[in-house]
Amino acid sequence: MIARIERRNIVLQEASNYWELRSVLDNVNQILLSRKYKPTYFFQGTPVIGQGGFSVIIKLDRELTEEDVRILKRILSSSGINVVIK
Repeated sequence: MIARIERRNIVLQEASNYWELRSVLDNVNQILLSRKYKPTYFFQGTPVIGQGGFSVIIKLDRELTEEDVRILKRILSSSGINVVIK
């Protein structure tokens, strides 16, 4: 799985199944909601091999702070996800 973290968006790509995606979203959600962000989720994709897997775009009501970016990167990286900061 790949995660792209931008100031107002987080994109999780190439999840191979629902359970993998759900585990990651539970962790990300916990951080976002505890920090009073209001995320909006957009789901797309399919678990069919060769089609890129599931993707989730998380749009935020305000920009992530540098500290929140570091926390999200650490949590996602520790789950084996490749993280790209934009």
